[in-house]
Amino acid sequence: MDLELDEGTRRLTVLERDYRVLQQACAQFEARLQYVERRLDTLMAAQAETRSDVPSNAHSVHHVIAREYDALVEQKVQGLARAAAHQIPGHAPGAVPVMLWLMGQICSVLFGPDEPDSKAILTALGRSRLDPLASQAVRLSNTALELRQRSKRTGLSARWDFELVPGERLDEEWQEGWPSCDSTLPGQFVIAPAYLVADQVFSRQRVCTGLSIPG
Repeated sequence: MDLELDEGTRRLTVLERDYRVLQQACAQFEARLQYVERRLDTLMAAQAETRSDVPSNAHSVHHVIAREYDALVEQKVQGLARAAAHQIPGHAPGAVPVMLWLMGQICSVLFGPDEPDSKAILTALGRSRLDPLASQAVRLSNTALELRQRSKRTGLSARWDFELVPGERLDEEWQEGWPSCDSTLPGQFVIAPAYLVADQVFSRQRVCTGLSIPG
């Protein structure tokens, strides 16, 4: 029995080490991908300056920002919301409505009228400053702030739009249901705002449909 426990402990240690290595490799890949996208944006901008039939440099930058924003919501925001939902007493792990509600709360802090703040994220999640999730909240806040600053520097009018009338059908031109939601049902609350540049949709609003808002 002791030998089996020792072998199990050894395997768990190896798995934890491999997981940390994969996490580091993933982070390096994401950083490299962002560098390549920004480099491509620079090359596209240089090409655009010599032509009148292609989008401006500022528009190209906003396309990059929109892609990074989508990735932030789908990966980082969702990851933090899932972790927070799992720790709610009496809450079944992975239950979708609460996780989506928490995602909406996080996005309202990151892309609402006020500057992103990690403490506000933790407050929205019902957590203290010393919570283990605090480091994720700080990274999210910093990334969102960078996106907002880059968007502002382009000089084009851009905004993250939370406008939604609960109970109304979605406008497919600028809204869509979250993948786990039925887009034919009425919208209930915003999970992630739309990213609009000069009233053009660069990223559609993600909405929770047909589900009751958690109390």
